[in-house]
Amino acid sequence: MKKKAPTIKEIAKIANVSVMTVSRALNSRHSVREATRKKILKIASQLGYMPNRIARSLVSKKSKLISLIVADIGNQFFAEISRGIEDKARAKGYSVIFSSTDDDAKNLESCVRTMREVGVDGFIIAAVFLKEPVIDELVDQDFPVVLINRRVKKNNVNYVVVDNQKGAVLAVEHLINNGYKKIGIIAGKSSVSTGKERFKSYRQTLLDHGIKFKKEYSSQGPFTKEHGKKAAQKMLTLKNRPEAIFAASDNIALGVMDAAGELGLNIPEDLAIVGFDDTKFSSNSKIRLTTVSQRKYEMGERGVQILIDLIERQQ
Repeated sequence: MKKKAPTIKEIAKIANVSVMTVSRALNSRHSVREATRKKILKIASQLGYMPNRIARSLVSKKSKLISLIVADIGNQFFAEISRGIEDKARAKGYSVIFSSTDDDAKNLESCVRTMREVGVDGFIIAAVFLKEPVIDELVDQDFPVVLINRRVKKNNVNYVVVDNQKGAVLAVEHLINNGYKKIGIIAGKSSVSTGKERFKSYRQTLLDHGIKFKKEYSSQGPFTKEHGKKAAQKMLTLKNRPEAIFAASDNIALGVMDAAGELGLNIPEDLAIVGFDDTKFSSNSKIRLTTVSQRKYEMGERGVQILIDLIERQQ
């Protein structure tokens, strides 16, 4: 027969105190004497007591749960941001529930709806498109939400992003300064802020340096290795192919490298590549990718702090 989970009533009986005193001690209330609190915590530990988060949230109106929704949980970039988010949240007494949308707006709506039913205190979302009704809904209801890496078109919500346009300028000018003129780009979707901003800046930087934009040297799609490879295969088999490619994410850059390798092109002798993100694998000695750095861990930490400030401001 399975043993029942211990309750605060049992703890109170053994400690010879009231249930209210046990509750206060377990929730670190200062109204309990230190000696009594230590005694209660020791008994709770010996019994293997686990607090009921749902019951606690009914009283406090807070669950201490944060929902983190990313576009692709298998992407190293999001993994590194998530590390900063989870570490900071844990240090602040919050737990994080992870979800991935596969970069699908309908999946984002579903994730938000489910997490609100679970009772999370707020959202950190790294999966939005420029137009995102579900974000408007959260903002209209004054529900705590912070965006990371991507932003929406409306300037009505807190977000933590890098200067994508400046980053793209640095990437393209690095190639130009190294003597390259035939520069292609494989970017993210134009419906995503990071994709739109990096692509726009690429075109403007070419123009600023007197280099004509060539449509056949450009491709926009998902920030995936697969997109990078497919687009690069098409570009690199042109009769007058680009001699350098700005890959708007490190994931895309990996795909470009695969395509170049299969076509017998050496990097950087036959093809120069610059990525964007500075994920951990980009510094691998076998890859040695030049890439625009994002301070991903710090972005995650900052996002959590902003969100917790929003949550606690409502208490």
